[in-house]
Amino acid sequence: MKIMLWVLGGLMSVCGVLLAATPLMTFWETSYFFIVLLIVYGFGSILRGITKKAFDSNFLFGILSLAAGLAILFVPGLKFMTSTTIIYMLAIWFLLQGAVTLTMGLRGKKHGAETSKWLGNIVMAVLCFILGIYSLFHPVALAFSVGMLLGIYFIVSGINLVILGFQIEKKKT
Repeated sequence: MKIMLWVLGGLMSVCGVLLAATPLMTFWETSYFFIVLLIVYGFGSILRGITKKAFDSNFLFGILSLAAGLAILFVPGLKFMTSTTIIYMLAIWFLLQGAVTLTMGLRGKKHGAETSKWLGNIVMAVLCFILGIYSLFHPVALAFSVGMLLGIYFIVSGINLVILGFQIEKKKT
């Protein structure tokens, strides 16, 4: 488990550096990740429906997801609209991530965790709240900085996973 955390943490950190190094390209290409998710989910839901002969709402949603993914992929205006929507989704994601991280920090304090652990979560939560609120009111600035923000987030998350891997080792001995 600890080796997986180290590898995943290292990969996330490397990806974070790459995202931060190409911030504008990262912003314009994030919609492709969304397109791939729609297409893969659509195919998966359709195949599941066909193999199980369950032509229910999940099957219908799969067809809609596949159609939406293909439409966004082939209609240039829709890709731009998707990129714009992603900006607002990221702003809301930062706010939600801040709430989750704040809860973890407060829970850690309540259960007597080391000060550095719960205080670090609270600091991260405050940063997420600031990024989320700023991004909601300045979406153009977020469009130019999305790669940098995602890069920083991936770097910090990767480092946290590596540290978690070391903490698992310490608890076992």
